[in-house]
Amino acid sequence: MLDDYYEKFHADSGYERLLFRAGKGLQSRELNDLQSQVNHQLKGVADVLLKDGDLVKGGEVIIDTKLATALVTEGEVYIAGQVRPVPSSVVSIDMTGSVDIGVWLTHNVVTEEQDPSLRDPAVDAINFDEPGAARLQQVCQWGLLSDAIGPDDAFYPVHKVEQGTLIIKQPPPQLDAVTQALARYDRESNGGSYVVEGMSLSYRGADQTVQSFSLEEGKAHIEGYEVAFATSRTAEFDYDPDVGEVKEEPKTFQSDSQGIMRIDTDFFPVKQVEEVNVTVEKTTQLTRGQLAGGEDLLPDDSVLEILSITQGDTNSQESTTYIQGADFIFLRNHISWQLSGEEPAGGSQYEVTYRYRKQLMLDFDEYGFNLDRQLADGGVIVDNTLVTIDYQWHRPRIDLIVLDRYGHIKRIKGQAAHQFPTAPKAPAHHLALAQVTQSWLSDQAPAIENLAVRAVSMSQLEQMQNQIGDLYQLLAIERLRNDANSQDPASKYGVFVDPFIDDDMRDAGITQTAAIVDGELILPLSADVAELPVPNGGLLTLPYELENVLEQPKQTGSMKINPYQAVEPIPATITLTPSLDHWTQTQRSWTSPITQRFTRGGGWRSRTTQSTQTQVVGRTTRSAEFLRRRWVNFTLSGFGKGEVLARVIFDGIAVTPEET
Repeated sequence: MLDDYYEKFHADSGYERLLFRAGKGLQSRELNDLQSQVNHQLKGVADVLLKDGDLVKGGEVIIDTKLATALVTEGEVYIAGQVRPVPSSVVSIDMTGSVDIGVWLTHNVVTEEQDPSLRDPAVDAINFDEPGAARLQQVCQWGLLSDAIGPDDAFYPVHKVEQGTLIIKQPPPQLDAVTQALARYDRESNGGSYVVEGMSLSYRGADQTVQSFSLEEGKAHIEGYEVAFATSRTAEFDYDPDVGEVKEEPKTFQSDSQGIMRIDTDFFPVKQVEEVNVTVEKTTQLTRGQLAGGEDLLPDDSVLEILSITQGDTNSQESTTYIQGADFIFLRNHISWQLSGEEPAGGSQYEVTYRYRKQLMLDFDEYGFNLDRQLADGGVIVDNTLVTIDYQWHRPRIDLIVLDRYGHIKRIKGQAAHQFPTAPKAPAHHLALAQVTQSWLSDQAPAIENLAVRAVSMSQLEQMQNQIGDLYQLLAIERLRNDANSQDPASKYGVFVDPFIDDDMRDAGITQTAAIVDGELILPLSADVAELPVPNGGLLTLPYELENVLEQPKQTGSMKINPYQAVEPIPATITLTPSLDHWTQTQRSWTSPITQRFTRGGGWRSRTTQSTQTQVVGRTTRSAEFLRRRWVNFTLSGFGKGEVLARVIFDGIAVTPEET
């Protein structure tokens, strides 16, 4: 500041006006205080309508993703009580992070030394060409918060860019007081936050560290404030599944024909198989110690039992088998020869077969691992024995993706569970966009359910209103139809009415001698099933004569197809007469159904018919409670000469056939 500049204005003093008095000298400080007081009063009114950083005009942002720059056009921004012009500029931005583009307000004091035009221009005045008041110059320019210019300069954020995408909070110009009033009205009338258009979430992929999602461009109102994206945005969150731990999960080893068993864990996907414990059977050679009645240490730990101890060639009579409890005992993972029985000679070798628990480290996938029966050290995993597994797995979880009023996309982590995890609730002042069900399987993408509340346009409301009207109309028609069906057959002024639609209105307690066909009451028709006799050949045709259609009278040679007559005997032929039994079982003795079949199929009457639509609501099949008796004849043929029937059984009953 200047050495000869004085200003003593303070808003807390309560001084509202400067009262200039006659005969008193005018102070330069009073003129400076007057300017500060007027600016303070003006700023108090302007701050009610606008806030620092509000765009009043222009200031559009054009992002060049290739050059990682943003072009900000010239505009006008409200800063420190005034609407200040800002020239256009190009700023460099970080395409992977979040940056704020705003206005740097720079203060410069200009005197006659920097600007000679500030000297007194009055030619005939005594003060001609003498220095006068200095000027306070305030310059605005677009920039980033990291572009610090001077200690007394101030930065006012205007735009926010995240990962190369501009977040539009409010279109200019906006009056802060009006915006708050509209936000309160929107919030109270529409019940909070909702999506106007777009804003659908989709899954893009994942690696070992992050999951990537894409949010569609669109517009939303959050607590009454507008958030808009001109292009789709990419949101990345840490790949951080909750890890569950399982100890000693039991399985029973049962190998296949190739000696391999596939073991799938109870919970998946598997993060790490820490250890697998199996029961192994092994045969090895031990050397007997020099001390008689001493102990021999087994080469493996966690031995369960000793199966056998032999010495010598087992295929010859010179081999010796030692008996547990008589010759030796199993003691502290040792073979103890302290009993009074036989024992191998000192320094000699003998063969011992035993079972022990072994810990394995295996290759695994997301669902489990393959376990080979044959081990590298010569041991063999015993079938039908216990296998225990210690492993870690990724527990399922439901995350919630939300959006706040500043355009930040956030993830609210849910509570992981073994099954049926619950989704978290959206915090206050946030819009819930989608639920992400995390299974953590590499071959399955997370299931995304977009659940944001969406605004309904007036055209959609009109369409819904029309649909509701159609629904009420259909309901009214259905009620009239039901009333007609229930009231028309009733007595009307002493007259009984039947529309002859079907047999439902007829008296089931009286034998009906008429039939209803297509709304008419007519005489009934009856039909009987007549079975035609079927000849032994099985075919029933009209009389015919054979005629050659294709004939080849010439031949070039002949040979016997089966010169040795090596044929299987031709099986016998059995013919049932009748082979099928047809009958009709009815619950009512009415003739309408059979009459309708004859009437509609004959075509001998010309009438106006009505179309009938049948919908199958349910279908039930049950066996007949009673079957009628009927005589069945059967014929056996195809037997050769000399073949004699020992017995004939028909449906479990022995019968005596008659030869023909």
